[in-house]
Amino acid sequence: MMKFLTSTTKYLLKNSQQLPFRRSISALYITGDKAKNNYAPLQPYMDFEGTFKDLAPLEESIKARKMQINLDELRVKYTKYLSMQKQIKEVETEREVLTKKLKELNKTGAANSVETEQLKKTGVNLRNKLKSLKTQKYPIEEDFVHAFLNLPNTLHPQCPHSNVEKLLYRSQTPRCEEQKPTHLANKDLIHFINNDRYYMFGELAEFDVFSMQALTNYFVNKGGFMQMSNPDFVRLVLLEASATPLESYHLVKEEDLISEVNRAYLTGGATFEGFLGAFARLVVYPTALPLPCVAAGRSYVKVPSNSSQIENLFTATQTNAVQTFVATQTADDAQKQMETILNLAVDFYKELGVHFRVVYADASALTNAECLRANIEIYSPAEQRYICVGSVSNYSDYVSKRIMFCIREKTGYAFPHLVGGNVLHTTRLIALLMENGVNLEDCKLLGDVNSEASAGSAALNEFKDLFK
Repeated sequence: MMKFLTSTTKYLLKNSQQLPFRRSISALYITGDKAKNNYAPLQPYMDFEGTFKDLAPLEESIKARKMQINLDELRVKYTKYLSMQKQIKEVETEREVLTKKLKELNKTGAANSVETEQLKKTGVNLRNKLKSLKTQKYPIEEDFVHAFLNLPNTLHPQCPHSNVEKLLYRSQTPRCEEQKPTHLANKDLIHFINNDRYYMFGELAEFDVFSMQALTNYFVNKGGFMQMSNPDFVRLVLLEASATPLESYHLVKEEDLISEVNRAYLTGGATFEGFLGAFARLVVYPTALPLPCVAAGRSYVKVPSNSSQIENLFTATQTNAVQTFVATQTADDAQKQMETILNLAVDFYKELGVHFRVVYADASALTNAECLRANIEIYSPAEQRYICVGSVSNYSDYVSKRIMFCIREKTGYAFPHLVGGNVLHTTRLIALLMENGVNLEDCKLLGDVNSEASAGSAALNEFKDLFK
């Protein structure tokens, strides 16, 4: 089975471009002149006035993330955009007044041919002027809006910065300080070719599937999460909505292109982006929240290339994974749900008998959409560093605004706060357990139906033995 899955993945990756797709226009926001040839599936909500009214949190976020964004230049673009909007509005108002005057003159019969012709001529001039202004506006609008969409989320108050990691939890199991051989030394269990092709055999292949299923069951049964099955392919518009770096995924070579702009990417069903298609343009009532979801499946995230990094299971593109996704009504609810996800994940990792920790990632490591991220890390004795095996992120209402995921309230509409993360990368976990000398067959997996059934049967037999 493992060979079949790997062969399928090899085919998918072979039919995906390795280079990021460079585009001249955005799939998330398409201006009127390009809308004739490109369908706009989403119209993101953009609060220009609210953003420019208070730039202090945004400036702090940009600085902490070490981004090169000049807000003064953006403000100049915004002023130019508003100026064009004002000119267009003035001409449209003039046309409306002129049209109304013509109708009144024709209705009363007081118009003469000279006056009518003059008004019509003025109307033609206004129409041409309006057309010219809109043509001038499109590049100005595109330049400003695309720059606005590249702005990052404001940071959560608990998010560390200045290259500092905030420790949340450290397991009581001692850390293995002794230098150990790399996991790739187990040639009889792992055949690693490159990041896109590797094979696992025996107990490793079984643990790869069972651990994913067990953690998913634990979230469903213990946490009350709703299990979902997401598509392996995601359109560019959703990647832009979640501010996902395009180099993280493979661009698919489609035989029949629906859109030259809104191309498909191979992401895997166990990714945050995989959930977005189900919630885009969705309206829910407050009573439906919080909405906790979990998905088990594949993840195809490319690890950034590093000359000092040796390719192994830590850098593999393909992995089985468990992805969480929760929609909440308020920021406080989002933080509570983030803690709930972390508590369930910590329970799972504690039973594995290996040293691990949970830390808040530095602001410079976050994507534009994240305002806070907690990483679950296990120590690698071979590489003498911590490796991330899972994470949980807080996106506030940044992504929901961009995919038009709304809450219908009595006074209007609001946007839910989203929390989610890939709480398990099975390939990295397997590699780290091997390096730490943990026997996979002895690992207790919370949520494993088979192990729970065996434990229940053993307890029942022990009870029966009392009466013998």
